[in-house]
Amino acid sequence: MEALSFKLMDLIVLKKQQFKMKIVPASHLFESVKTVISPILRREGIELIMEADESDLLIETDLMITVCLNLLDNARKSIESKGYIRFMGEIEKERYKITIADNGKGMEPEELSRITEAFYMTDQSRSRAKGGVGLGLTICSQIIEIHHAEMDFESVPGHGTSVNIVLKGGGE
Repeated sequence: MEALSFKLMDLIVLKKQQFKMKIVPASHLFESVKTVISPILRREGIELIMEADESDLLIETDLMITVCLNLLDNARKSIESKGYIRFMGEIEKERYKITIADNGKGMEPEELSRITEAFYMTDQSRSRAKGGVGLGLTICSQIIEIHHAEMDFESVPGHGTSVNIVLKGGGE
C-alpha cells in the first residue's frame, strides 16, 4: 500500500510541476543508470550490454534516469533465466534514440496496447510479488510527455520486448 501511495504521489507531482531541462552528456545518463541497475542484474545472472553514442541531451536528468531504471527493471522481470538486456543510445538525424531491449518472455499485441494504462500489469502475480503496482509505465509516459519525446514498444511473445525513446535535439 505504501508503494502505491508513493507512485500515485509521483503522478500527481509530475502533472503539477514545471521542470527545468538541462544539457547533459549522454554518457552521464547511461553511467548513472548503469551504476544503479548493474548490481541487481548481476545478482540475477542477467547480462547488461550497454553502448551509447556521445551526444548532448536536453533532459531533466533525475526524471530520465527514472524512466530508464523503470524500463530496465521491467525488462529484468520479464527474463526467466540467463538473459540479457541491451541498453543503447544512438544519434539519429537531429534526435537521440534510447533503446532498451530484452530477450524475455515478450507480450501479446493486446497486452502491448495496454501497458501504459494505470494499474495494468501483464503478469499480476509476478509483478506484485516483485513489488509492482502497475504505475511504472504510466509514470514513464508522463515523463516522456514532459520531455516532448516519444516512446514506443515492440514485442514478440517468447522472444522479448524493446522500447525506444526518441528525444528531440540529440546531436553533438
